[in-house]
Amino acid sequence: MVLVASLGFTTLIVACFSLGVRLLTDAQNVAGKARKGSSKAQQKESLSLVGAYLAFAICFSALAYGIYLIIPFLPH
Repeated sequence: MVLVASLGFTTLIVACFSLGVRLLTDAQNVAGKARKGSSKAQQKESLSLVGAYLAFAICFSALAYGIYLIIPFLPH
C-alpha cells in the first residue's frame, strides 16, 4: 500500500513539474508575438504563465509538506 501510494504521488509530482516546464516554454515561445501586440498571443502567454506557476506551486507545496513530515522537531 505504501509502495503504491509513493509511486502514485511521485508520478503525479513529476507530471505536474513537467507540465509546468511545458507551459513555461509555451509562454516563452509566444512572447515575441505577444510583444508585437497580438491579443490572442498575449492571452495564451498569460494563461501559460499562470498554469506554469500553479503547477510549480503544487510541486513546491508537496515538497514543503514532505519536509514538514520528515523533520522531527516540527509540531505535527
